[in-house]
Formats: sequence, C-alpha cells, structure tokens
Amino acid sequence: LSEIQIRQQIARLTALRNIDQTITSSFNLRVSLGTVLTETIKQLQVDAAAILLLHPQQQSMTYSAALGFRSLQITGAIIPLDESYAGRVVNKRRLVRVENLQGLPDGKAVTDLLAGEEFVTYFGVPLISKRKVLGVLEVFHRVTLTPYPEWLEFLETIAGQAAIAVDNFTLFENLQKSNLELEQAYDATIEGWSHALDLRDKETEGHTQRV
Repeated sequence: LSEIQIRQQIARLTALRNIDQTITSSFNLRVSLGTVLTETIKQLQVDAAAILLLHPQQQSMTYSAALGFRSLQITGAIIPLDESYAGRVVNKRRLVRVENLQGLPDGKAVTDLLAGEEFVTYFGVPLISKRKVLGVLEVFHRVTLTPYPEWLEFLETIAGQAAIAVDNFTLFENLQKSNLELEQAYDATIEGWSHALDLRDKETEGHTQRV
C-alpha cells in the first residue's frame, strides 16, 4: 500500500470511531446523524449527503438530516416512496447509482425539492438493521463521480453505522414510551385504590387521593 492509501485508511477508521463514539454517548438522533453526514462528506469528498427515514405505513420517507445543500428546505421534507430513487433503494434493498441526474431526473417531488442544487451524480444506500430497512443514505456530487471499490465499501459501511444510530434511537424511544405507559398504569391503579379507601370512610374522603 502507498503512503496515501495508508493515510486514507487511517482517516476512515478514525471517522468510523468518531461515529461510534457519538452513537454510544448520545441518544440524540440529530447529533448522531449529523456526525454521520459530516464524516460521509469529508471522507468520500462529495458535495452533499442526506439521510431519509422510512415510514412504511404511509409509504413515504422524511429527510431527517441533510448537509451540503444550498437550500435549507430539504430537512423535514416528506417524499412519496414510489416517486424517488430513495424509494427504489428501499424496494431493491441495495445501492442505486445514477451517473447523470440531469438526464435522468428523480421523481417530481424530489426534482422540485432539489431545484437549483445542480447535482449530477447520485448514490443511495439502504439503512438496514436486523434485516429491516429503516431508511436511506444519499450522497450527491455536482460533477461526474467515478468511485473505486474501496469508496463504495466505505459508503456502505457508513450506511451501516447510520442504521445502528437509527435503530438505537428507535429502541430508546420505544423504551421511554413503555416506561411512560407503565407509570400511567401504576398511577391509575393507585388512584383506584385510594378511591376505594375513600368510599369506605366518608370522614376522610379525598384525603387518600391528595396523599
């Protein structure tokens, strides 16, 4: 290996370590995805990157994080699953590459959203965790991009890290929801007991509830 290749490998290993540290130290999905996109753009030397999260029941996706775009309106935008390259990535469960977005524009919703960005090359990779597609990592470049095998491998590795971040956040969110529901059930049970006690003793009616 040449010195340049060795330095590149070290830089990419360091990037993956930074992403790992962010994921394990924070349950803030925005922070984790922000780190993923920062390292993606830096290491792959692309102009922009975005992460879309899948909503299977609504057959749509949301741009949950974006970096490198000229317009700020892309973050939070919702697009139909069947009218985008990202949707094709989800359905095929594999990388989708478009060498000329100018000649092969995305679906109308996405094309309108990216108007003025002047992107040429597109790559979309599925975020897969436990055999389930959670979303898509997209990268864009404003000139033609011809990647080498290691470039593509690192892109898919980054997508794997993003999937872990999304999965961790989902698990944490579901745990919080379960804890809240359990707490509400306990409160309801205790209120029921206090009401039963008050019914047995009119002189202290309301006292147990207040306690």
